[in-house]
Amino acid sequence: MAACPTCSNSAPDGSRFCPFCGGKLAALVRKPQDPLVGKVIDNKYVVLERIGTGAMGSIYKAEHRALSKQIALKVLHRHLLTEESHVKRFHREAKAASRLNHPNAIAMLDFGQTEDGLSYIAMEFLPGRDLCRVLFDEGRFSDERTIRISAQILDALDEAHAAGVIHRDLKPENIMIEKLRSNPDFVKVLDFGIAKIRDFAGSENSSFKTATGMVFGTPEYMSPEQIRGEELDGRSDLYSLGVLIYQMLSGELPFSGDSVLEVATAHLTQPPIPLVEKVPGINPAVAAVVSKLMAKKRDDRFENAAEARNAMMAASENAVRPVPPGRKSEQRPQQAPEARINASPSSPESRLGPTARSAHDDDVAPAFLTEVNPPVNSNVQIVKVVLMIALVAALVAGIAAWFWMSYGQ
Repeated sequence: MAACPTCSNSAPDGSRFCPFCGGKLAALVRKPQDPLVGKVIDNKYVVLERIGTGAMGSIYKAEHRALSKQIALKVLHRHLLTEESHVKRFHREAKAASRLNHPNAIAMLDFGQTEDGLSYIAMEFLPGRDLCRVLFDEGRFSDERTIRISAQILDALDEAHAAGVIHRDLKPENIMIEKLRSNPDFVKVLDFGIAKIRDFAGSENSSFKTATGMVFGTPEYMSPEQIRGEELDGRSDLYSLGVLIYQMLSGELPFSGDSVLEVATAHLTQPPIPLVEKVPGINPAVAAVVSKLMAKKRDDRFENAAEARNAMMAASENAVRPVPPGRKSEQRPQQAPEARINASPSSPESRLGPTARSAHDDDVAPAFLTEVNPPVNSNVQIVKVVLMIALVAALVAGIAAWFWMSYGQ
């Protein structure tokens, strides 16, 4: 801890401003060197730098000594090692992550404990930005980008739920966005620190309960049943994702307040402002999917992540798919047959000929043209012409013979 030079109160290490008086600390307090930086963990991982700190532990960028490969190392805080509940929670995160094998879920590489008692989780290193930072830097997303990101999150959730893992803390900070050549918004879902693991036999490895009725999660993204402390299933994660999608599309959270109680009450009792009212020009089908994800009653939501993903992709296709011919919205005024016949030589139709006719001309032209030019059999016509020519030739020959016999002699 560091002392604020203005009010002399203690400020957390690394803070830029004093939490009591607001005085600036960055220029006055030098950030202490993390004791783990430069150390070798479990004789395998060289700690390079600390890249983040949370309530449970610190995240480090490290290197696997044997493979010369960068990894992320999560180390449980030393002061939590004496609390059995926190150690179990850390073990639960490792167990939950180890069950997942999906491109959009963070991969766990190793788990262990050092000789001096430190617990760690080795995970793949993600060089991108978390969704919270992306939203802060770039503002709200387009429908297309939101659908692209949401579909990947739903894929990861579908895999997790099938493996019996419920995330329970889906929020922008737990979504990493990496820019790849094949995908500008490649998604990784991480931090299963408060995940709930449901065994296939039906038993549940419930949460690390330190007190009866304790609720874990982030209030702005929690489902109503999670706030009430009820039994959870995958549909709770779908509600949290609905809040997240709402935020991506509108740039704002659906519910906010000055206290946790105010936010929680809004989730329980208040409907969000419809996205069609909040975001002009939004695809109504996408807005309808978000509304269903955020239904207060879990039975009114999608049954699972796969169903939600299918609905989201269908909504996306509806936005760009052309309306089939024949629908009123695509019909054009039908031109009268007389107008087509009397078209002037300078008109586009007369210049381009039959190929310039609209699709609606095919519905009218055959009946009209049948009355003017009835179809005839071409073979019969040829026979008639030949017979007519033969008859004329015979008549001419007969007249010529008569003249020759009468006057030629």
